[in-house]
Amino acid sequence: MNTSDSAPYRITLADFTIPFVSFGLLLGAALMAAEPKMDLGMARTVYTIWATAALVTPALCTFALPGNSDRLRNTWILFWTFSLIAYLVHAGYAFFSVYEGSTKQFLEGQGTAPAVVNVIFTLWWILDVLLAWFYRSGARWLRHERVGAHIFVGLTFMVSTVFLKHGFINVIGISLTVSVIVCLMVRFDARRRLSQATAAQ
Repeated sequence: MNTSDSAPYRITLADFTIPFVSFGLLLGAALMAAEPKMDLGMARTVYTIWATAALVTPALCTFALPGNSDRLRNTWILFWTFSLIAYLVHAGYAFFSVYEGSTKQFLEGQGTAPAVVNVIFTLWWILDVLLAWFYRSGARWLRHERVGAHIFVGLTFMVSTVFLKHGFINVIGISLTVSVIVCLMVRFDARRRLSQATAAQ
């Protein structure tokens, strides 16, 4: 996708429906599935990151795909935004329930280095979503920032869901990783074909 497009989003009801319904169903299911568990806060922390990983997959894929249609841009920004909201719900349960709102417990539970990475991860994602909605520009720094944010967020999800965590999250993580790789292959193939066509002229 062209990351430097400064045109306004023209989001139709059809564009909005699938991301919003996906967000509502996945986040709702994550919260409700935790109800029978003894530790409700921990269960909701776990299940909401499952929902987040599922929601961020279409965002990363549409960002990786070639082209710059309204449908592609709208799908990206909506899933990128809704997955962030789901992640913030996850972060809220993690900090206020699992770590009881204590920065000390958060640092001890995460470890200093992972905690710093999590804070940077969260703040950068929030920043990029805000920039995407309110500061659309063709500036080079913004293009680099957006690509960097997607690489950082994408790799963090891939590593954590495939290697660092165990259970059903691995299925989601593998699906995310394979989907993004396929979309990147499509992008590189389209770029190769364009280069060949240009050289042949």
